[in-house]
Amino acid sequence: MTDRAPLDHPTPPTEPASRSGLGRRAFLGRSAAVGATSVAVPLVLSACGGGEDTETTGGEDYTPGSAELTVELAPEIEGVLYPEDYVGPRARELEPFGDGETEFTILSQVDPDMDLATNYYSTLVAEKTGVNATYVTVPAGEDGKTKVNAIVAGGDLPHALMVGQGIFNLNEISIYGQQGMFLPLDKLIDENCPHILDMFAAFPGMRQQYSSPDGRLYAVPSMNDCYHCKSANVRTWINKNWLEGVGASAPETLDDYSVLMDEFRAYTGKPDGSVLTTASAETMLQLMQFFLGSFLEMPSLWLRRSGQTLEWIHEDPAFREGMIWIQEQFAKGNFDAGILSNTPEQYQKLGDGAQGPMFGMAYGYSSFHFAATLDYADPDNVANIMVPIAPMAGPGGVRTAQWDHFSYGYPNFVITPDCPDPVQMIRWADYQFELGMTISVGRGEQGVGWDYATEGEKGIDGRQAIYKVLPTPEDLKNQAWREWGPLYKSMDQRHGEAVLPEASTVEPTLYAAGKAYEPFATKEESGVPPVVFDLDQSAQIGEIETNLEAHLKQTIANFATGKKDASKDADWNEYLETAKAIGITTYTEIHQTAYDQQYS
Repeated sequence: MTDRAPLDHPTPPTEPASRSGLGRRAFLGRSAAVGATSVAVPLVLSACGGGEDTETTGGEDYTPGSAELTVELAPEIEGVLYPEDYVGPRARELEPFGDGETEFTILSQVDPDMDLATNYYSTLVAEKTGVNATYVTVPAGEDGKTKVNAIVAGGDLPHALMVGQGIFNLNEISIYGQQGMFLPLDKLIDENCPHILDMFAAFPGMRQQYSSPDGRLYAVPSMNDCYHCKSANVRTWINKNWLEGVGASAPETLDDYSVLMDEFRAYTGKPDGSVLTTASAETMLQLMQFFLGSFLEMPSLWLRRSGQTLEWIHEDPAFREGMIWIQEQFAKGNFDAGILSNTPEQYQKLGDGAQGPMFGMAYGYSSFHFAATLDYADPDNVANIMVPIAPMAGPGGVRTAQWDHFSYGYPNFVITPDCPDPVQMIRWADYQFELGMTISVGRGEQGVGWDYATEGEKGIDGRQAIYKVLPTPEDLKNQAWREWGPLYKSMDQRHGEAVLPEASTVEPTLYAAGKAYEPFATKEESGVPPVVFDLDQSAQIGEIETNLEAHLKQTIANFATGKKDASKDADWNEYLETAKAIGITTYTEIHQTAYDQQYS
């Protein structure tokens, strides 16, 4: 069974580029062009005959939360089990509401083996809602982004778009919404969406987090409150076979780590060509941040919050101390030089070694980062040989790991002004926040891909399970949408998946990793919550961050190869001054301005 990033988290953390925005070139490519976007989008809309119906949306003067709900939650389905104090979607008796005559077009991503016209979940949504929908499809990944750009630039917009999972980020949705491309949804939700409002009531900060600077919500946010993802940006794994081979336990301090690396180096049971600690060039900064957490608290790679003031972390002397230590690990051979150049494919080849994984420690958001041949039911597979390792205490006793206190999910479902009936469309999304629909969007048909749990079956967190994943035949395809559609996966809902040996997944391992990291979590008050940028800010932030990342990677490479020395003031000051020339001061100021606007 293959572990895929989209099933672990809406957007696997690859710090940097977490929430800040896009580089100018990327933004131009994905958004039709800065100048064209700010001018041409309204022209496209007027050419299509679209426009905001202020009676439906409430217009600019509408106060979110002020309208009365006109639709009641359906009664709950009896017999579904929930753990004590459960917070999340519930199974309900949904009745169709659509007229069945109005034709709606909805954009969605697809995998190569998907046909949304015949897909099981598509037919289930049609059956439950009574809404007549056809789908405009784009491939998953970068090709899909390119195709959506072409659709947006051409102006022939569908009535709604499912743009989560990397198609549009919150900045882009905010920009397009304020330009009139997407309808504001607050009044539509307040009057017609009991399931979404139930989620907002359970998680009061969610509505504000996904609203634009003008106070309006232009996309329905899909919740995916992933516990293990909160530490995923720095999650690092250790080879338990090697630990057993040298008779050691997982290191608790960096001194323990140094001793263990010497033992691994001398260990004759490891495969030929093995390295000690590694990552890919793509994920090297995540591995560095894991170790830097032993020197100072790093709620992100770049910025932290002190009261209401945002600060650049790298000016802290403890950051330099950590960089000097990292430099020493390369010199000792504890850090693999391949960290600086490994492609993702080369990295996975190390994990897929014929005689077992060819590294002692490795970074991985999940096991898919360092291996491709994953089988969670096989105890001798790399998926079970590599186990998460908790952060280690540094020379000053610091022992922290970045913890994402703010991530709920991602903005997903948008409605365009050309939609013939926004009320039907918003209710179509709302129905999918019901429990059975949220499970089916990823697992397909009840009784085939999943079923409700029975009394005594335990979930990932050890409490009563809500549902269980059923082993499915290899030829069973076109059942689900993965996590592209509207959904409500609260933490309790996710942990309600039963742990069954016949349907092994990575989830129990990742949950255990979260429990190991949580005691060392960075404090919520030190982190910077998500902020939304305007068009110019987004372009500036993305360009600066791209250049800062390249500068940091090159600096680490210089320290690793001996070209520069982090312990020399001249070399260290050169790093800081170059970062300032790149624009770290502007980067911090833009974040501060956006933070003040959104949270003051």
